Amino acid sequence: MKHKKFYFFVGALIVAFLFWHYAPITLTGVSHRNTATLYDHSIKTEYGQSIKVMRVIDGDTIELINGDRLRYVGIDTPEEVDPRKPVQCFAKEAAAANKELVEGKSITFYKDVSFHDKYGRWLGFVYLDDGTFINLELVKHGFAFSYPYKPDTSHAGEFEKAEVQARQSSLGLWAICSVHQTSTGREQTNAL
Repeated sequence: MKHKKFYFFVGALIVAFLFWHYAPITLTGVSHRNTATLYDHSIKTEYGQSIKVMRVIDGDTIELINGDRLRYVGIDTPEEVDPRKPVQCFAKEAAAANKELVEGKSITFYKDVSFHDKYGRWLGFVYLDDGTFINLELVKHGFAFSYPYKPDTSHAGEFEKAEVQARQSSLGLWAICSVHQTSTGREQTNAL
């Protein structure tokens, strides 16, 4: 009987430790895991309002200070974290460029037609306080493809022009990756 109580006690300690270590802790609207990520859920995500970027998920997706995720509309970068796909050529470089551009900075974003994608992420055209248009910057320097996805196509011509120039100048992924079109017409790089 003593052994059962001992094992129960040890098991309870392990569960408590794992819960404390991995579960979010919420205090007055702010939550965190035992990482450097600190969210403020009291901040509302709104189009046209400045908000801080907590972290970069990949080349075209970021997480905001309140935990909401935002997907850049009109562009697509090689996949790095999609569990359905292998890591693609230039995915790490695209994520690093995105991180350099926006992580820890305030951005303002605007919608085209759609508010959210099928994964619940906000969709937007993202700008830094100095006016830098992030979606365009990534395409212009060869970190992203132009990706017109109806109905959000108001900048499609601008993105397409930037992609053609990056391709002709062999910038970014255009210099080192093999690019192919999927059956849906979407451009992708080869897997690493």
